[in-house]
Formats: sequence, C-alpha cells, structure tokens
Amino acid sequence: MYSTGTHLATPSNRMHFKGDRPERESIYMRNRSTKKGAFTLIELLVVVLILAILTAVALPLYLSSVKDSEKKTCQTNMQTIANAVQAYKVRTRVASYPDIQDVSTECSSSGKLSDLNFAPVCPEAGQHYTVTSLSDGFKVSCSDAAHGYWQNGGIVQP
Repeated sequence: MYSTGTHLATPSNRMHFKGDRPERESIYMRNRSTKKGAFTLIELLVVVLILAILTAVALPLYLSSVKDSEKKTCQTNMQTIANAVQAYKVRTRVASYPDIQDVSTECSSSGKLSDLNFAPVCPEAGQHYTVTSLSDGFKVSCSDAAHGYWQNGGIVQP
C-alpha cells in the first residue's frame, strides 16, 4: 500500500515515511520536538520523595554504627591503658598497681605510664580514663558507664 522512501504530500494529509511505517507530522510532534529535555515537577517530587525515604532508612543505621564504633574505640583504649599499667608494674617491681585519677597526666616520659605515647580520650564522652587499684588487680574505667570497664584481663559490659 505504501512504498518505502516515497513522499506523499497533500495539503490536508502530510506523511513522511521512515523505514516501513508512515509517520504523521502533527502539531503535537512539532511542539514536542522543540521542547528542551527538562523534568516535570512531578518527576522531581518523586525523586525527592525516594531520597527522603532512603535517608530515613539509612540515617538510624548510620548513627547506631557510629555509636558502636565509638564504644569499641573506648574499649580498645581501656585495653591499651591496662597493658601500660601492667608494664609499669613489671618495670618498677612495685607490689600493687597504681591509682591514677586521670591517665592523660601520667602519659609523659616521666609519668607512670611512659609506655603510652598518647593520652587516650573517650571518643564519645570526651573524658579521660581512671585506673583504680583493687585487692586482686586493677580496674580501668571510662567516664561513660555504658562503655563498661576493664578488669582482670577483659572488658566487663554493664
């Protein structure tokens, strides 16, 4: 019926052939082809809604993982301090472990914990650690009780 590559043009019906099918040229197609590639308001609102849902799901997970990592860092600091206290007792050959109210004051080369080359600080509470001598050992604690404390070779959870 239609032949490929021919052009039929009448004032009332104007058709172009592309490949095997005819394509009508209309007002709508002319308007559509002159439009810029912009997004509609609905499309933008859908994208914003999807991003808001993803944020609402991801934010609590992110915050809980940050809190857990701060707790683990605090516990690692307590273990490091415990190792330095044990090294102090071996080096000085004293009978009991020292009582230290603020570990950061004893980290210098002249302090009791000279094996520590930094002053550990709890990442969450921002406070320093204390060392308490006990009858059967010693205890390293943080100002944040939720992090637990180190005693007799391990971290004790609250």
